[in-house]
Amino acid sequence: MTSRPRALLLTLLIASGLSAGIARADEPACGPIDAVTGQPVTDPPAVAFTGGLDAALAQTCRELATLADDANPPACRVTESGTVDAAGATGASQTHYALYCVGPEAASGACELKGAALFLDQGAGRISRFLMRLDDPGEMDISAPSIGRAGPDTMLELPVSVSGTGAFSDDDVFFFQQDRWTRLDTQCWESDLQKRLPAGLSVDKGVNLNLVGLTAQAWLYRKQDANCCPTGGSVDVNLKRAGDRLVIESLQIDRKARPDG
Repeated sequence: MTSRPRALLLTLLIASGLSAGIARADEPACGPIDAVTGQPVTDPPAVAFTGGLDAALAQTCRELATLADDANPPACRVTESGTVDAAGATGASQTHYALYCVGPEAASGACELKGAALFLDQGAGRISRFLMRLDDPGEMDISAPSIGRAGPDTMLELPVSVSGTGAFSDDDVFFFQQDRWTRLDTQCWESDLQKRLPAGLSVDKGVNLNLVGLTAQAWLYRKQDANCCPTGGSVDVNLKRAGDRLVIESLQIDRKARPDG
């Protein structure tokens, strides 16, 4: 594209609920980090549409193209859309998603950028979009979302994987409460985890989070370890939801565990 005033990796997060970037007096100042600014994500209000789902999908495509290049918006097309698979969870029939291809050659199949959006059907033709994001497909892959139970909660997860030597997940997660989806902070607890580890150990790569089981696992690194080969063992974590974030309930460290078994 001839001009792009923003970084190549661009994420715009729009969600209802409390801002994850504002810390309470009794909680640490952490939360989802914006990929461009490196600052905590502050979610603006949800965006409402009155022309039904098709109009919301089309308008979102135009907005994604403008985000990619506001001076000369490229082509944009919807590559996949539907009702979020839910297995009977509350709010499932009202939740929809769309995946997008954005770029000069998008109409013919080549995607320079990939986008995603989540919508809640509020009835009477009113559609509320509570998330929109645009990413570099060379570094990130966005998959269709799903809804399921996690402990006592109904959760919505948009899977986003990041490739490379530091491969990890950058999923967007929401919980259903009071007829709306509210963003769940799934990162803040990792700062607490680092503080609880024995001296000389750290989590240097992505944590494997099991949202359904509310558990997580990570390899532990010593200072001299190469990125490929942690020698500090592993940590297994049990989590629970406290307000709009996950917190550690308990953890167990296995100093003998190794990635190669």
